[in-house]
Formats: sequence, C-alpha cells, structure tokens
Amino acid sequence: MSVLYELVKESKENNQALQAVIDLFEPKIKKSLYLTDHKEKEDLAQELKCKLIRSIRTYDMDSTPGFWELKEHIQQYHKNSV
Repeated sequence: MSVLYELVKESKENNQALQAVIDLFEPKIKKSLYLTDHKEKEDLAQELKCKLIRSIRTYDMDSTPGFWELKEHIQQYHKNSV
C-alpha cells in the first residue's frame, strides 16, 4: 500500500501522522494559492488545511472499494444502463 494511504489511516488517531499528511500536501496548497491576493493567502491556506484535516478524520477508509470491487461495480452499472 502507498505511504499516503498508511499515513491517512494512522492520522485518525496520531497527530504526527496527520502533520505528515499536511506536509505532503503543503506544496499543492501553496501552488493553488499562487493567484490569490497576498492578504488572503494565509487565511485561505489555513482553511484548506482545516478542510483536509476534517476530510481525513471523517473519511471511512474501510468502506472504500478496492480495484476489483470498483471494476465490478462499474461493469454492473454499464449492464443496467444499457
């Protein structure tokens, strides 16, 4: 499994793992704020991090289908929509 997956799973109970996930997303957050007004960048970056934390803490990792389950679900969907 990927490092990110393991960190997210561990983040539900471990704040150091949560910080590691935030650190992994930091370059993307900064890049997404490139065109944001300088006065707004810090507030918006903080809000994005809060949303990331909420998403990690509330996401149910156990209900996420694996590749084969997802493939089967998509095939069933296509059979039923024809």
